[in-house]
Amino acid sequence: MSGSGSYIYATSTTTNIMSVLTQTSLDAATALASQRFQLVQTQMQNQYNTKVAALQAESKPTSSENFLQVEISGLGNQKSTFSTFQSQFGSNVNILGDLSTQIVALQNAVQSGNAAAFDGALGTATADISYLTVVNSNPAFQPDGVTQLKANGLGVKSSSSYDLSTPAGQAAALADLNTASQTVGQIAVTTNINHSIAGSQLTALTSQYSMLNNQLQNDQFSRQAQATTDALAAKNKLNTQLHLAELQFTNTQSAAKSLENQQNNLQSVLAAPAPGTIFALFA
Repeated sequence: MSGSGSYIYATSTTTNIMSVLTQTSLDAATALASQRFQLVQTQMQNQYNTKVAALQAESKPTSSENFLQVEISGLGNQKSTFSTFQSQFGSNVNILGDLSTQIVALQNAVQSGNAAAFDGALGTATADISYLTVVNSNPAFQPDGVTQLKANGLGVKSSSSYDLSTPAGQAAALADLNTASQTVGQIAVTTNINHSIAGSQLTALTSQYSMLNNQLQNDQFSRQAQATTDALAAKNKLNTQLHLAELQFTNTQSAAKSLENQQNNLQSVLAAPAPGTIFALFA
């Protein structure tokens, strides 16, 4: 009996020592596996960050996009220039129209010998000339003569210079007015032509601007969409790799737990029987 009891006691003691050693090994293995998992996770995250940084660098505007941007900027400047031309020529067209109306009023005043009406219309005509804009020279347009008109005026004097009460004075005034009418008429024709040219150029530039701008936007969208797709693919790959690494870590823990359970079962078998049981008789 006593020999058997000593054997069981020794076996139980040995089992306890083995249990402690096994648990220590299991804890160390679990800690090592956890550390390795954290290291793998960090490495994978760093690789992902490097990939995303590379994708961002690749998603910068291409040389083609930069070229389009320069072209669009140039067209934008030309659009602005011809828009100004169109506005200036359009304003001059309206002013020249009123100036022609004032010349007719002057001719009527001469024929009726109305000096007051003549001088009134001449004052309005002079104001009209001052309102005209000298448009900057451009190869697209014909010289309109506005600069000379503003410098020289209509070439028509006041009523007192003609003495509209006399046939000779009226004839002289009408001669000057006819010359002025021809000059203003030619300027008006040229200005209308230039106004139409400015409008046509503006329409063409606007169309070209829109076309290139749409092309640039499409290129940018395609590039950004591709970068987003690649980034999502990289993220999904990272998540998959992390999941696989986590599964491996979980399997390691499961194996350690299984070994621990086996050790506990062995310890239970070899432990001293509880007092009062039939197995205690052999202790």
